[in-house]
Amino acid sequence: MKKELKISIIGSGVVGYASGMGLIKKKLDVTFLDVDAERVAFLKDKGLKTFTIDSLKNRNNFDVSFLSVSTPTVNGSINLNYLGQACKNLGRRLADAKKYHLVVARSTLPPGTTRNLIIKTIEKYSGKKVGKDFGICVNPEYLREATAEKDFSKPWVIVIGEYDKRSGDMLETIYSRFKAPLYRVKIEEAEIQKYIHNIYNAVKISFFNEFRTICEHLNLDTQQIFELVGKSCEGMWSTVYGTKDLGPFKGSCLPKDTEAFYSFAKMKGFDTKILAAAIKVNKSLMKRAKTKGSKKR
Repeated sequence: MKKELKISIIGSGVVGYASGMGLIKKKLDVTFLDVDAERVAFLKDKGLKTFTIDSLKNRNNFDVSFLSVSTPTVNGSINLNYLGQACKNLGRRLADAKKYHLVVARSTLPPGTTRNLIIKTIEKYSGKKVGKDFGICVNPEYLREATAEKDFSKPWVIVIGEYDKRSGDMLETIYSRFKAPLYRVKIEEAEIQKYIHNIYNAVKISFFNEFRTICEHLNLDTQQIFELVGKSCEGMWSTVYGTKDLGPFKGSCLPKDTEAFYSFAKMKGFDTKILAAAIKVNKSLMKRAKTKGSKKR
């Protein structure tokens, strides 16, 4: 009989808690670890296996560790101090480990963070070697705060950024219990994919907010207009529109209409920073493409 994996969730905030509870519902052996004694007490009151990091005294009897610690933005830059400390603690606990261990990064991380911080820190404090003694995966989370547990239990997609095949295989055995499309990519591809995911959402919200202001000033029914855009616009209903490597937008519609509406908005005194940025970026790409073309000739 195959031995069930023992899983630790390091960091039991929104992401860690939802992930742990989702794995428990799939009959997996899950233990929550946290530095916050109050959080640990709260989880224990719920009947969950929970420990403070300090109480483990460098012991590790887990097969997999999900890193779900906070990576806050401070003064405009990401703060990786909590992640670094979690990796030090994990490295120390792996120092005397006799079995292979999989580390899974769930936090949102800039490309290169896993290789340059997580792997190097764990290797330094454990004396172990990645790829031999432990594996590593980046597993982006797409959880909405209000519905985090439901989103984890019923994911629309699962992405595994793997250090090597062994790492990816081990994590895939866990997610084989979930019914969702699963994709395995490089570590850095998984890291940046999560940022693109979040930033696209932010830009889309800002784009419609920009036009909401214009429509309201023109006394137009914004909600109805946006619903029609959702039905008519290929960029809304096609999942691949705009993602193909086809260079800047060209043709008879997009260049002329973006510039024409920008002039209209400027004349009316409307602030259209996102539209202006789109035009600027496109012109820059067209200029670059033209330069490359002339060099080839």
